[in-house]
Amino acid sequence: MNGKPTEASAGRGTSIRDFVAVIFRRKWIILSVFAITAAVTAVTVLTRPTVWESTGKILVKRGVKDSIYGSYVRTLSWAEDLSSEVETARSTVVLQRAQADLDRQRAQDHKPRIVINPVAVEVAVQGESNVIGISYRDLKPQVCVEVANAVMQAYMGYRHDVYTTPYPDQFFQAESTRTHDEMLSLQEERRLLLNKAGLTDGSIDLTQMLTVRSSDRLVADDLTREEAQLRAEYEQWKRIEAHPDAEVPSSSGGESVIQDVKRELIIAQLRYTEVAKVYQPDVPQVQAAKAKIDELQKMLNDEVKSRVLAAQMAWRAKQAQLAAAEGRLGASSSRVAAFPDADARLQELDRRIATLKDSYHDLVKAAQEARVNTSTEPSWTVLLLSPAGAPYPKNTKDYVRVALAPVFSLIVGLGLAFFVDSMDSSVKTPREAETVLDLPVLATLREQRKR
Repeated sequence: MNGKPTEASAGRGTSIRDFVAVIFRRKWIILSVFAITAAVTAVTVLTRPTVWESTGKILVKRGVKDSIYGSYVRTLSWAEDLSSEVETARSTVVLQRAQADLDRQRAQDHKPRIVINPVAVEVAVQGESNVIGISYRDLKPQVCVEVANAVMQAYMGYRHDVYTTPYPDQFFQAESTRTHDEMLSLQEERRLLLNKAGLTDGSIDLTQMLTVRSSDRLVADDLTREEAQLRAEYEQWKRIEAHPDAEVPSSSGGESVIQDVKRELIIAQLRYTEVAKVYQPDVPQVQAAKAKIDELQKMLNDEVKSRVLAAQMAWRAKQAQLAAAEGRLGASSSRVAAFPDADARLQELDRRIATLKDSYHDLVKAAQEARVNTSTEPSWTVLLLSPAGAPYPKNTKDYVRVALAPVFSLIVGLGLAFFVDSMDSSVKTPREAETVLDLPVLATLREQRKR
């Protein structure tokens, strides 16, 4: 039966019996919500694996030094410094460095690779202090300890590299090498300039250069005269070779020898003439006289040829000496002509070499001071107070939640049962029938169960 309550019956209240009736009518809704909630809660809580966590502590040295030579250290407020350190420890750079260190270590130990989960890394400040704690959560206790230590070491290494003012070894090495090489190059250029000027004492003196040129000129003039004399003597011996009857020069050392050979030749020719008048040509005396003439003539020719060859060799040697002297004279004259440019260039090279020497000494001194400052200042920016400790379970089985969830599910089930029942407009009890029809109920028939 369906119907709407009349105004007469609208004022009737609802009794506890009605509530109980609703509960019994919608008991399967209530029981279903209760059973599903209890089962889901029990499965969720009881089957959830235990997550382990390991924590280590690091003491952070606050402040950043601006220069390796200065003592001033920049510091921020406590909150800014520690917040920056927390974010740094959780940064991608640190985690990538920790992953690389962890991979290298496990590869050496022949263990499988572990991938660090950034979400499982927790960093927190320990109270009002400069100590931060780094934790890692995982299902395996040993992994918690290993990864936590890797993250702490990576953070300490990164902060040491970034925040510690390092000794600029590469800078000093590069600058010292460059300055030293440039100084050597200028010194080599200076040496070549001095060699070109013909000096080795490290200075250029115009008076000395003029003296050298004057000496070279005198030597060249003397050699020129000697060369002319030897050439004339050679030409005279060539004429004697062409004309044996020519006069032998008196300055030659072989005049007496040639004159003697000539006299003997004349005597031999006279003797041959006399013998030839008396005897026949085939007579031994005539043949001997002719042989004597031939011998003396050959001796004279050989002597003249030797004198020509000697004169030629002496002349050629003197020509070589003259050419060398003229070359030295030309070189000394060129040096005198180039004196202004060479002197200016030498002075410029001396100034640049002196400047580079001062720069090199300054670099060496600065490098020593930097090394002393680096060695005497504290080398740590973070200090490991305690490594990752023994892992402890982070989430335990919450039996209270297992008990409370079904209780709250009963309340939800009751509300849902009454909501569903309120949406049902059918008449289910005699009381509802009287309320809807505004007529009294005379009799009721119980529902018969089908066999």
